[in-house]
Amino acid sequence: MFCFKKNNFSSEIEFENTLWAFLQKLHDQDDTSWDSKVSKNPDDFDFSFSVKGKAFYILGMYPGSSRLARRAPYCTVVFNLHCQFEKLREMGVYQSVKRKIRKRDKKLQGHINSVLKDFGTASEAKQYSGRQIEKDWKCPFNQKKI
Repeated sequence: MFCFKKNNFSSEIEFENTLWAFLQKLHDQDDTSWDSKVSKNPDDFDFSFSVKGKAFYILGMYPGSSRLARRAPYCTVVFNLHCQFEKLREMGVYQSVKRKIRKRDKKLQGHINSVLKDFGTASEAKQYSGRQIEKDWKCPFNQKKI
C-alpha cells in the first residue's frame, strides 16, 4: 500500500489519471516479466496489473471518491495479490466473501458499484479507480515494448 499525503485532486478523473500515470511509471521501471497467469493487455478480460512478476488487483482510494468505500484520509493505492482471490476460490469461499463485501457496499452506498465484475468477465482495469466509468472508457496504460 502506498499513501500520498500531499496529493490533492479536484475530481475523480484527475485522481484516476494520476493513478494510471503512477502505475505506468511502476511498469516502465519494472525489470521483470509480466505474470504469465494474467494478460498484459488492459482491454482483455483476464488483465491484471503485474509488478515484479506478480499479478495484483489495484484499489485506488482518495478522499473525494464518489464511492464511500473508496474514501480514505489520503490518496492511497492498495496492491492486492491476485493469487489471494484464486486461493479463496480454491477454498470454496470466494462467492461467500464477495456476497458479504457487496452487501456491505450496498448498505453503505445504497447500491453495488456497477463496475465490479468477476475476474475473467470484464477487464479489472475498469475497477481500479473506483469511479463510474463511461461505456467508451479507454485504459491509459501502455504495455512497454521489450
